[in-house]
Amino acid sequence: MEKNYLSKEEDSCFSRLVIDCNTSPDTEEKRRRLAEIKERTKILIYRVSQEILHMSKDEASSVYVEMNKDLDRIISSYRISSATYNQYLKQLCQYRARRMRREKGNKGIWERAFLMEEINWAAHYSSAYDFTYGIGEEELSTLDMDTYSNMNMENLFFHIINNKDRPDYPIYNEMEEKLRKALMKVTTRKRFLILILFIPKNTSGIESSDLARVLQTDESAIQKLLEMKEEYVGSNNTGRYGTALDRANKHWRIMAKLKKEISMERNEERKLRLQDHYHTQVKCHRQRIIEARKINRGMTRTEIAEILGMSRSTVCTAIVKMTEKLKEIILTSSLTT
Repeated sequence: MEKNYLSKEEDSCFSRLVIDCNTSPDTEEKRRRLAEIKERTKILIYRVSQEILHMSKDEASSVYVEMNKDLDRIISSYRISSATYNQYLKQLCQYRARRMRREKGNKGIWERAFLMEEINWAAHYSSAYDFTYGIGEEELSTLDMDTYSNMNMENLFFHIINNKDRPDYPIYNEMEEKLRKALMKVTTRKRFLILILFIPKNTSGIESSDLARVLQTDESAIQKLLEMKEEYVGSNNTGRYGTALDRANKHWRIMAKLKKEISMERNEERKLRLQDHYHTQVKCHRQRIIEARKINRGMTRTEIAEILGMSRSTVCTAIVKMTEKLKEIILTSSLTT
């Protein structure tokens, strides 16, 4: 092979070499070829990121470092498909870059969770662990929204629950493996999808590809369900939600400053005035949080119950049970790492 890594001829030749290596028995010759494939893949990751996806040197380097940790899995996950090896790596680099940008944009997730007076476990799970990693172009090209265009939300909901026809998505960490195993049960799948309908779009951090991987189902079905949810909820209120949250943050910062001043104040009269001011800010903060929740919401429990033809108590129980299950998976996985 030549050094023209991105040419069609080289790409086609190397794609066949990777597939042959993945399907051949474990021998000394295979291990030697695998070592060569690893070295070439390292070069391809950086060059695809920079020359095809037009990333900056810093971003391409970051993608290279992150993907280099899972090099063996990247190579072994490639199989016969319509996508060449370079196209396969292009999709992986895109997903990894998008995940890194999302994480960078969510640096304040724990502060927002504190302000909202609750931990959004679904958001924590999806932002801390990458579900999208490893999906090849063949899977992405199979998306066909017309397949589900005639389904209403209830029919699509139960279609996803009953279809686990994509078991070929690879697993990359213990947490994902535990969740995927739990979602093999119909009851857990139902509770999980109810929770997805319930949580706000802007705080979920969950994409259709994420859900498709853990539910082992067609991504286009998931994407259609999420679109139906957003249509039902209404217009995109991202800007209004951010404004309301900024206002809440402002009151929270004042509260923190007042709390420090109260602890250091020795004059009782001034201390009482500071305490009154503090309690006023607490009330304002809570009001802003209520405003943000009203703006940034998913479907309500009552709406979900009506759409899916089940009781409101069933929906409430499903949300509580699935939230507890996600907490358990997160905590047990954290303890073993």
